[in-house]
Amino acid sequence: MAGLPLKKPEYEFTYGDYRKWDDDKRWELIDGIAYDMTPAPLRLHQKIFVKLLNKFANYLNGKECEVYGAPFDVRLPEGDEADDDVPTVVQPDILVVCDKSKLDRRGMRGAPDLVVEILSEHTLKKDMTVKLDLYERHHVKEYWIVNPDGKNIMVFKFDNKSKKYKRPETYFTGDELKAGIFKDLKINLDDVFKED
Repeated sequence: MAGLPLKKPEYEFTYGDYRKWDDDKRWELIDGIAYDMTPAPLRLHQKIFVKLLNKFANYLNGKECEVYGAPFDVRLPEGDEADDDVPTVVQPDILVVCDKSKLDRRGMRGAPDLVVEILSEHTLKKDMTVKLDLYERHHVKEYWIVNPDGKNIMVFKFDNKSKKYKRPETYFTGDELKAGIFKDLKINLDDVFKED
């Protein structure tokens, strides 16, 4: 079933394995477990993706940070292991990176500053649990979970003191979302969820 882990407990995959797969599917690895990312997201998912990506791109134009959209490989090493030994590579829907030394020709190595995942039927459980834990563990400063059906966005902000995410702030249609890592980035959710 799409979105569920490939159940092969005797195997632990790495980025080196991942780079050799050529089955025309999109995969993510989280702690060595492979997750099939097919089928493609629904149209509403893509519409919201484009709107949010454009808002970030417009805001970041001329600034130090950069925005990328899926597919874009984010390798999250556990330490200083070689790239081929990294057990986690994810493809967030949208990510913002401010430390350009993390960028390379394959994508990036290290935690983005901000990650946006747009829920779909196939990724809901993984985005709400597995990836929440993963991004917290790797100190992603801000994690947004976008719910197209509920027309809301949950924003998890990393607390450097506790090394955990604070209780999420939830924004709904009619609200103006204020990004935590950028003081002046405001997004009107009517614009995001509007179905023209």
